[in-house]
Amino acid sequence: MKKVILFALVVLSWTSCGNKTGGTTPETDSAQVQEITDTVSTVNAITGQVKAVFDYLNELRQHPDDKNPSVDERFGTKEWQQVRADAKAVDMACECGGFFDFGENGPLDAWVYDCYEGQISADSIKVNILPNGTADVSLYVKNTPDAKGVPVRWLMRMEDGQWRVNDIIFVQDDNLNLLNGMRAYADDGKYNKTFTIGKYLTEMKKQAAKLYDKNEDDIYLVGYGLLDIDRDGIPEVSIRCEEPEATVVFSIAGEKPTMLADSFGASEIYYFEHGVGAQGGCGTGCMMGSYAILENSLPTVRFRSYEQYDMNGNLDSSENTIDEKESTPEEVEKLMKKLGESLDIVPVMHEIEN
Repeated sequence: MKKVILFALVVLSWTSCGNKTGGTTPETDSAQVQEITDTVSTVNAITGQVKAVFDYLNELRQHPDDKNPSVDERFGTKEWQQVRADAKAVDMACECGGFFDFGENGPLDAWVYDCYEGQISADSIKVNILPNGTADVSLYVKNTPDAKGVPVRWLMRMEDGQWRVNDIIFVQDDNLNLLNGMRAYADDGKYNKTFTIGKYLTEMKKQAAKLYDKNEDDIYLVGYGLLDIDRDGIPEVSIRCEEPEATVVFSIAGEKPTMLADSFGASEIYYFEHGVGAQGGCGTGCMMGSYAILENSLPTVRFRSYEQYDMNGNLDSSENTIDEKESTPEEVEKLMKKLGESLDIVPVMHEIEN
């Protein structure tokens, strides 16, 4: 699959760039989440909106020269429109392939996956109303080489009085999340223009050496990626360490880099709406997590949780700390909620020469 090309951009490659595509930048506006009752009328309304998207897509194809709103403007949330515009801005400024440039026959389309001729439609629409007032909609895009169609998922929410699409997931490409993928791509294109990793490496190595109890000369930092986790205009830096094998996330907002989270062994880095953390195994029956809530790209509070289970899977002991002071599971749980939703996002990585 040519999807490997995209993940070379989003996950493993050391460069990124884009096509020449247009688009204006809409104003950002975080929509209020509305609790939605799961009723037949709600499901019918969402299903009708999905069909309306395809009717509009067909209309745009029949009248390509008319100055109609784009499908993003007509049916996307403000957040979706903003991220799409940010990704297109990177494409406009570069000449080496865009975010969607991984199809068998050219760039893919966010809304219908591939470039099809004739009428397109949605088939086998299934609606799942989620507790947070959003809807997870699965469907097949028809009029494709595959008679069954291409499976996609739309994450929808109520905004401006109608159900709008806030994210699209390409199911057959390992559930590729377009919103977070475009966001990582746009962050890299925006911030890597002026970012110089060399000015931070000495201090980053020093902190990593202390963390992993090694000499600085034995620390090998091999890759870096930029993500604006808390969307404040200051990127955080994810560092890939080969020796030891780990990932460390730094803030560069202060006078020197501040370590925010590190993954080591069986733990993994997790990005949230308002922070970053690492969680995973720490031995037999052991689970541990450490997190930082961010404001202006600096940690306002740090907290950790540790749980040890016996051979029968029962909790044997636990330890919770907030800013290195003993706390309770309940207080840590409150802070976990302040982190917000977990983001399925991976920074574009660039090589560090040692």
